[in-house]
Amino acid sequence: MSTHPRDYSVVLDTLKDYSSSCPEWLVVPCFGIHPWFLHQVDNQQWKDELEGYLKAYPNAIVGEVGLDGHRYHPDTRELASPMDQQVQFLHDQLVLAHVYDRPVSLHAVQCWQPLMTTLSKLRDKRQLPPKLYFHAFGGKVGLVDQILSLLKSIDVYFGFAPVINFRSPDKTAQVIRRVGLSRIVLESDHEDATLVMESLVQGAEFIAKVLEVPVESVVQTTFLNSQRLYNLGDPNKSS
Repeated sequence: MSTHPRDYSVVLDTLKDYSSSCPEWLVVPCFGIHPWFLHQVDNQQWKDELEGYLKAYPNAIVGEVGLDGHRYHPDTRELASPMDQQVQFLHDQLVLAHVYDRPVSLHAVQCWQPLMTTLSKLRDKRQLPPKLYFHAFGGKVGLVDQILSLLKSIDVYFGFAPVINFRSPDKTAQVIRRVGLSRIVLESDHEDATLVMESLVQGAEFIAKVLEVPVESVVQTTFLNSQRLYNLGDPNKSS
């Protein structure tokens, strides 16, 4: 999962390494520009570069992209990237995902009004991507209803990262109940791969407790959800 064009080579190296050393693994490359780093991007080249990678890798998704209303520059105390710039970049990346029929991993923090406005405009123009994944979803229960109502025409999934969402366990439990297991994908949000499995287990156990189902059911269902999200074949044929 990239956050900046400088990550693309790392993504491809990782894809190559795991494809050769662990052929039984399913590794999905993700290309996109995170809202934290827009101010570092060449406005003349980024779109063509991203489109080139989507063309070259038909199984790649767009991510991690989105909006962030809480990331401030330590010196200026202003948003690291102005919200109007964030909205334009997100719009353009979502349109690319629509054109190339790719899922999107979405970052959204304290930006729900501009995000919903952007998604509403794209819906009206029939330019939404086919699938949208709300990574480390921090919205409230009522927002889940708004999102599902707005995005009826596409597949929508949600993730809950222990390192972020479990800081507010009661709120997260309420949201998980509203989302339901059929729309959840496990995630860690760790950069350090050695921490990932522990977080995935923690997430599965928390979801199982909240929904009062066996952990095995959570693991199996979220695995199938992830296959659907990332277009990894027919999930009904997977073990």
